[in-house]
Amino acid sequence: MLNLIRMNLFRMVHTRGLIVVFVLLMGFSVLNGSMSAYYSEEMAKEIEEQKTGAQQENPGLVIEENGEQIESVGITINTPIEEDGSLSDYIFIYCEELSSGILLLFILIGAVLFFRGDEKCGFLKNIAGQTKHRYNIFFSKLITVGIYTFVCMVCYMFVEYIVFNTLIETDINFGVKHIPEALKVFALEYLIHMALISGLLLITELTKSTAAAVTIGILSVMGICSMLFSAIVQKIFHINFNVAKYYLTTSMSNVNIGMDGDIIKLALGVGITFFIIYNIANVYWFSHKDIV
Repeated sequence: MLNLIRMNLFRMVHTRGLIVVFVLLMGFSVLNGSMSAYYSEEMAKEIEEQKTGAQQENPGLVIEENGEQIESVGITINTPIEEDGSLSDYIFIYCEELSSGILLLFILIGAVLFFRGDEKCGFLKNIAGQTKHRYNIFFSKLITVGIYTFVCMVCYMFVEYIVFNTLIETDINFGVKHIPEALKVFALEYLIHMALISGLLLITELTKSTAAAVTIGILSVMGICSMLFSAIVQKIFHINFNVAKYYLTTSMSNVNIGMDGDIIKLALGVGITFFIIYNIANVYWFSHKDIV
């Protein structure tokens, strides 16, 4: 197993598609951090002007009531600004971005490309007959994807934090005192991300298509798949039961700093349940499929 993991890690760092996706994610982190830093300063100035009674019109700027989001050219940007114009801790905005699913969009593309890459390059065919249990190959790939997901989540956080402190005149606090609660958010989001990715890996295996898995993944993160599924269930069974409450994407969006115990229990239960179900199906399919 360790040798398989080592070989997959080697293949991961030499997969061009995966490297490109990782670079794009880091580039998005820089872009998002730059835009957030710029609008944070603009919002801080505007709030200060409102305090002094010198309000100025800015028709191109839409400010939400909570003073933490700006919408410009169809892009929603999280900004670490409190209502009094002061900067909040960075850990809050990072947790919000985890719950938004924006990181998952990049991670799932890289994970699917990596998972199918060994079949296209002949790597899987060469080692399939050399392992005692074929499901070890799947688990080694899943563990490698888990490492990739963890690295992406951590690197995104540090890159964006550096961008904030570079572009904002007043350094933004990381929020060390909130780390215990942020770790709970990170752990739950990591579990939910891995459960969603496991489901997409199953789709990849069943359809033998990276495009199908990526498309379904994007639609799921956007909430389109869950909305259609809820409509179909209610239409067929004529029930008012809130199925969306138990979606992975719903739990992902609900997990954040300040969440209550019920949200934690529900997210944990949903994440573990789907992770186990998807990977049992993955192991069964991978163990019985023909490798050509």
